[in-house]
Amino acid sequence: MSSLRQVVKRFVPPRILDAYRRRRALRDYLRSIAQEVYDRQRTFELEELEGELLARRPDITSRLMKDILTRTDILIQQVDRQVEALRARHGGELRELRTDLEHLRSAVDALRAEVESRPRQSLPSGGTSAQSSAGRSLAGD
Repeated sequence: MSSLRQVVKRFVPPRILDAYRRRRALRDYLRSIAQEVYDRQRTFELEELEGELLARRPDITSRLMKDILTRTDILIQQVDRQVEALRARHGGELRELRTDLEHLRSAVDALRAEVESRPRQSLPSGGTSAQSSAGRSLAGD
């Protein structure tokens, strides 16, 4: 098929090929639009039929509403259970973190009290530099 196409392309003038291509493109475009319009009309007809049926039969409408409300209530209950489970899980984690924090605070307070209870050792003001210079002079000998 492709070889026949190439032969035709070789012997047919370019303006005739362009006209043929334009015609094919227009035909494909019109087909796609027709299909889209047909699908839209079909959908509208189905919606109109549903609307008319519901308007004529209020008992169906009330049953549908009750069913929808029941399903919605079930979904809300499931979401509420999931939220409660998350809240309980994270609440437990927060309690654990708070107890850990209290233990750490008490350990820091104990260390602080231990450091404050120790007598402070005072160093002579020039002792550090004198010792270091004496060490240097001994090392130089």
